[in-house]
Amino acid sequence: MNFRLTLLTTIPILLLSSLIHPQCLSTWSEPQCASILSLESSHCTTYHIFVARGTDAKLPGRQGELIRLICAKISYTNPNITCGYENIEYSAKSRFVSKDSWCASADAGVVSGQRQMTAYAEKCPDSKLILLGYSQGASVALDIIGGGGGPVFECAQAPSPALRRNTSPGSKIAAIAVFGAVRRSANQRYSVKGGASFDGKAPRSSQQLRALNEYADILRDYCNKGDFICAVGSQPESLENHLSYFDLYNEEAAEWIVETALGRRGLEEKGMFRSAASLGTRLGYDSWTLGLVGAVGVGVLVFVRIKLWRWFAMRRY
Repeated sequence: MNFRLTLLTTIPILLLSSLIHPQCLSTWSEPQCASILSLESSHCTTYHIFVARGTDAKLPGRQGELIRLICAKISYTNPNITCGYENIEYSAKSRFVSKDSWCASADAGVVSGQRQMTAYAEKCPDSKLILLGYSQGASVALDIIGGGGGPVFECAQAPSPALRRNTSPGSKIAAIAVFGAVRRSANQRYSVKGGASFDGKAPRSSQQLRALNEYADILRDYCNKGDFICAVGSQPESLENHLSYFDLYNEEAAEWIVETALGRRGLEEKGMFRSAASLGTRLGYDSWTLGLVGAVGVGVLVFVRIKLWRWFAMRRY
């Protein structure tokens, strides 16, 4: 597809998308929307999610349902565990506002994100942090942890330092997931899906990649094949490949984030017996069978839970 034609056809759709999806997406029910927005908090929670929205999106953007799923799954492990989110404060301006608008916006997001995470970690030293980003926000999230800066589109983003993982707030981060990042490099070990072997609109510097690799075990970079933002040159190119991440991967991403943030040991310590029952139901076990398994004792239940978890993981990935 001709690149100029792609821009001419996709820009109006992106702008229209931002208009018809205000703070609550049109696909969300009112209770769903209220549930998502009720999680926004500046208070100290066990797990606190920082969200960098995509270009021109209202808060919290397309990641709202993913936020709700993460907090629901975390709280399900133990009702005493708390979970909330806050938006990274930045304008998320499109590059079509002016020549330098995207770079200035992204740079402001990095500065705000690092400042907000640092302040929160100082206020709530026992909290663990989760970082999410989509599109421009995905680049902002990667810049926050790995450092940013460099040419992209028709502008040059100001350089910014990385957050070192061995010092706060980097040491407080428990999981990071980004989707459709503008600035990304191909073939990184934390990248997944069909666009993983392609660069984004601009690749990352070797210094930025070294900094990101400090977080590789808790980072997942989603990029669809045919997403002309994160996987330039991959075919077939379509806008849907950039917009569909949270339709395709919400459940998968939430499970990975929760498992990564809590850790296998953390899941066992925080009461995953109920999650095991839920998982068993999803795998086809009826309630009578699950009740019988529970009746034979905690030891058998733990054994079955571990087997089910491993079997499900092998089937899913």
